[in-house]
Amino acid sequence: MKRSSENFVILVDVGNTSAAVGLSADGRITCRGRLLTSSSTAANIRKLLLRLVGRRSVTAAVLCSVVPGVNRRWLRALKLCVGNNVILVSHKTRLGLKIRYPRPQTIGPDRLADACGAAYCYGVPVVVADFGTAVTIDVVSRAHEYIGGVIAPGPAVMTDCLAQRTALLPKISTAGPCGSIGKSTVEAMRIGAVIGYRGLVREITGHVLKGMGRKAIKLCATGGYAEEALRGLDLPFIVDPDLTLRGLWRIYELNWRSR
Repeated sequence: MKRSSENFVILVDVGNTSAAVGLSADGRITCRGRLLTSSSTAANIRKLLLRLVGRRSVTAAVLCSVVPGVNRRWLRALKLCVGNNVILVSHKTRLGLKIRYPRPQTIGPDRLADACGAAYCYGVPVVVADFGTAVTIDVVSRAHEYIGGVIAPGPAVMTDCLAQRTALLPKISTAGPCGSIGKSTVEAMRIGAVIGYRGLVREITGHVLKGMGRKAIKLCATGGYAEEALRGLDLPFIVDPDLTLRGLWRIYELNWRSR
């Protein structure tokens, strides 16, 4: 097999449910993979990286993780690929943004990557929503400042919580018909989850935009539940499934290429 002449960067976003991995040489995500966070053993991580990297030349890696318990395994596997050329994202990392937040060390690295990617790809001011296990909404001001955001339960958390905390309600999928009035327990729960979640997103977004003055503010969204959560809403969100990985590439550019 012919070896690629491009030098790739490994981009890793470890979330509560799964880890997304991408390869990029120029900001364009050319190869993707995913691994359940609960299955992030050293062997599984190595297997995924080997499959994605193949014979490509990789020079650096950027790791963004909200699950500290698996960080050591990911760092060890990445260092086997790129040596010590690994950037672990934190509030101390160059983001191309100022952080105007009382305790910046408490901001999730994924939120910082999202804010960095949204500001770089779509401009400022921008509101970015990441629909995962939790939905996080983050705000970058016109002055390129990260100024905070909102955290709420994700769609799956809402339905799982009902099943776990009640004796008679089942675990459901939000996929399927969603009428006006439920004719079964499952239908009733689905309406509550789907329509109720749209209301949550609409109200939170409106609240944030009102606080920002509603003037030419861009809206972008990412995460596994983004399409589902925004379906039927009259909010002009740009949905970018690779936004977090794009943010990690931008962080690589700011921190590694400037050395």
